[in-house]
This record gives sequence, C-alpha cells and structure tokens, in this order.
Amino acid sequence: MFRILTPVDFSEGSNKACHYALQLAAGVPGARLLVLHCFQDYLADAVPASAANLNPSERLAEGVLHRNETEALEQLEVLYEELKQKARSMGSSLHIERTFTHGLPEEEIPEQAERFRPALVIMNTKGESSFGRAVFGTVSTKVIDEASVPVLTIPNQHDGAIPGRILYATDIGKTDVADIDRIRQLFGHLQPMIYCVHISDDPEEDREKLLALQQNLQQSAPENDIRYALLEGEDVAQSLQDFARSENIDLLALATQERGTLESLFNPSLAKKMVLHAPLPVLVFQGKV
Repeated sequence: MFRILTPVDFSEGSNKACHYALQLAAGVPGARLLVLHCFQDYLADAVPASAANLNPSERLAEGVLHRNETEALEQLEVLYEELKQKARSMGSSLHIERTFTHGLPEEEIPEQAERFRPALVIMNTKGESSFGRAVFGTVSTKVIDEASVPVLTIPNQHDGAIPGRILYATDIGKTDVADIDRIRQLFGHLQPMIYCVHISDDPEEDREKLLALQQNLQQSAPENDIRYALLEGEDVAQSLQDFARSENIDLLALATQERGTLESLFNPSLAKKMVLHAPLPVLVFQGKV
C-alpha cells in the first residue's frame, strides 16, 4: 500500500508540501495520506505539570498555551477538510488521515513514520516561527538522519508540479540499482524520465564506471526510461543545479551511504545546502552498504 506522511506547521510552504503529496498519491489506488502536526510551544516548559496553586503569571501562560493548542487543532481540521475536498474534486478515492501530537517535530516525525510505515515522508524545508521558535528550519535534515524511509523536501518557491523528469545523482556505488528501483516504485505511475548523472573529477575512469552501471541497469530493468550524463565540475551542487535547469528537471534524488550520515556523493554540509537551498524538490534515500 502506498502511504505518504506529511508534517505540517500551517505555513504556506508546508501547505504546498501537503498539496504536492496529495497530487502524488491521488493517482495510486488504495493510497493513504497522513497529515501530521507536532504541537510544541515554548510556554510549555514555563507552566508546571499540575494546574493547582498556579500564580497569576503561570495561569496566564497556561491560558495562552491552551489557546495556541486549540488554534492548532482547528487549523489541522481546516487543512484536513480542504485536502479531502480537493481529492474528491480530482475524482480520487485517496484515504486522508490527520494526527495531532505533542513534542518536537524532529523527534515526533521519525516516531510517527515508524508507526505509520509510509513509503515516503514529504515535508517543507522551512516553516514560520511560533513565538520566536522556527518550527521546521533544519528539521528536515534531522528527519533525514533519523527516518528509515525516503524523505522528499519541498522548497518554499516550488510551483507544485509533480515530477516528470527526475535527476538521480549517482556516485556510482552499491546502492544505485536499488535506488533507481525505489524511484520507479515511488513515481512509476507518473512515468517520469530519470536522468542518472555523475559529477566527475576523473572523466576517463568514471566514464567506464558509468557505462558499467548503465549495462547493469539495463539487465535488471530494461525499461527505456533512463538517460545518462557525466559532468565535469568542482562545485557539485552548482553543477547539478545547472544541469537541472538546462533539462527542466522537476526533482533531484540522491542517496546517503548509510542511514544517519549525509555522506556519499554529498558531504554533510553540501547535502544540507542542497536540501535547504535547492530551488527544486530533493529526495533523499537512506542507502545501505
């Protein structure tokens, strides 16, 4: 069963991520979409667990916290009804659920992913502040570290188009065949073209490796939906973004070498840069070696 988990903080960006998830799942029979809000307020630490014997300032803080929670619950309900209505207007039988939890998003999202077992987590890379605390910010990179499923991040400036062209950034490693198979599983119903791209500092040697990967992929899955490119450049992020722009790429996919480390083709700082600042959606697999 195709399941998508989408965390929201009710910012414009997270609402975009929700609608992206809806479009992606709507065409898959039996698909399920879970919309998750993690309520966390800085006032919570200032209010004692017991309401007894509160002083005036503590009672005020408790009242504000209760009001904030009530407003968040109402916002979640409004978004839930909006998504259901849009699914119906698309003629989709997509099953939509919503969950309201208490806690930090970077802790709650991986826990909910373990419970719901989605094929994919889709989330916005930036959110709005709540009483001075940025809700999402770099939460996306923390979730990538912790989640055991692929994470797709949607930038604020994304126009909402679902992927027809996917750039898979390869370092020509052990997980390539499995990663491309997962891309097909997640997006196969959209029949996208996949661009398998390697950024090289040794073109002669890497050309042979890329050819071997191409032959391997053709043997395991002979579908004619992959194109291959070898690019030269020292700035990996810029080279990928230039290629994505020239080929009208809709989504960038990459893999970590092992779960919990943003390594492999991208070192941690570069991976964070791509997830937080790339102008197009970024899909990250937790690779295995």
